[in-house]
Amino acid sequence: MWWCLRSSSRADDIDAEADAATSMPVEYPVKTDPITLASSVPVRLTMKERKAQRLICGVLLASSYTDKVDQPSLSQESMKAKRDLVIARETVAALRGYVVATDISQGAALITSKDFVPHETLICKAIELARRYKVMNPDLLRTDYAKFLYLVQDLCLTPQCQEQLQFPSGTVVKPIRTVKRVLEAWGISQLLEDPRLPVCITPVPRHPNLQKLNLALRYKDKTVAKLCKEYALKAKQDADVIELLIRSLNDANNYASSNVETIDSLLTMFTTHFSESPDSSSANLTISEGVSGSRLSHAHRMQYFFVVQSLALWKNITKDMYRLWMLAEEDMLDPTSPYTLKLTGQGLQRVQPAKRLYGAVSMLLNKTKGELGSWVGSEKIHLGDDQVPNAFMFLDKYAQISRIIVPLLSTIAMIEKAPDSRPDHVNEYFRNSFGSPEKAKIAILADFFRHAFDGSGGDNMEDAGSCIDGRLTSAWNWCNQIREKPFYPCFLMAGFSSFDGDLTL
Repeated sequence: MWWCLRSSSRADDIDAEADAATSMPVEYPVKTDPITLASSVPVRLTMKERKAQRLICGVLLASSYTDKVDQPSLSQESMKAKRDLVIARETVAALRGYVVATDISQGAALITSKDFVPHETLICKAIELARRYKVMNPDLLRTDYAKFLYLVQDLCLTPQCQEQLQFPSGTVVKPIRTVKRVLEAWGISQLLEDPRLPVCITPVPRHPNLQKLNLALRYKDKTVAKLCKEYALKAKQDADVIELLIRSLNDANNYASSNVETIDSLLTMFTTHFSESPDSSSANLTISEGVSGSRLSHAHRMQYFFVVQSLALWKNITKDMYRLWMLAEEDMLDPTSPYTLKLTGQGLQRVQPAKRLYGAVSMLLNKTKGELGSWVGSEKIHLGDDQVPNAFMFLDKYAQISRIIVPLLSTIAMIEKAPDSRPDHVNEYFRNSFGSPEKAKIAILADFFRHAFDGSGGDNMEDAGSCIDGRLTSAWNWCNQIREKPFYPCFLMAGFSSFDGDLTL
């Protein structure tokens, strides 16, 4: 949501106008289907829940779980029994630490009795909170969450862990609390069909008129307040908890909108500055295998469509990220689908099938092909093999797409500024190094659209190439080489620090 500061003298007038409005005060194309969305959107954490979530993440941050459990010396089948004992010891220690940190008296009782059963609700709730937080924030907790997910995976799949915990329910994994599940439990599922809801859960678009934008934001808030009041009475709940559900749906749309907008901006930039047929050597996207690290050979026209379809697929996956995360976790924590600890060429990895996620990504691939009408390159989806060991590793890469694109867009935006808004030495740099700012921009874009989509980044065509995952591998390989590029000073002048830095445009 785009928030703007309002002077207090105008606040009452804007509120009055918002009350009087019968429709959204700005052009507001709503495309959201709340019924479909609600089943895969977790409920926002309350302040009390956030405290528990931070605590369980802190316990894991202090743990060296994967370093102790995922060791090459324990990967052989003959060492399985020993590894299971290590898993049981480390998982139980982590859970015990969480109970102690939550309540010292309960922790003391647990250490004495070694009985986890009285703490089942506390432990299961903490695990659900951490999972729920991650689904809502795919870009956060990347390293620590892998540790957490692997620990929960072992709690589900290791018999020794279940014997020590002896939970009556038999598992530590409970369903994630989604908006749809809560609405059904409260008997107000009809909220999802209310014609006013789409306005409440779709981010207000940018608008050049500040007053109209503020009016649109107030109109949205007023509509949310009315819905909360009405459905709180029907559900016999506080209006605040109804608002939490509505804002959760808005969070999901806001995430999709902001990340899709980033890809759309890059796609627009691509189609603006490049065409199916190049009109100059600087705009030629031809790549040849073995030249500048490329593993593919594409004429300009083929590369043009290869870039377009790759960005279109990224956009469709990003739109559906919440649902895909839910499916990925179901695959990772499926007790009927154990993983294999294996040296894959990328180190020791947990290789595990991911049927749910594979099926969903296949459908998105077919949807993208249907939108474009043709396909360049391989359609192979690596998932659950040596290239992409498991569902988490596949989806974690796609959650970072904006980290690739935003620094590029920020650099281009800096170059496009009026010359008099930049220091003289910067303008002189553009003239001496590229001939002009416009030529500098084309040089950066052409290099990105050639070599971020050239099949590079792997030791062979199976590791990268033109497959679905390989396209993103190439883009990250381009990022890794940014310091070697002749235009790297342009990135630095735009405030670039790394592709893991601030994502503010």
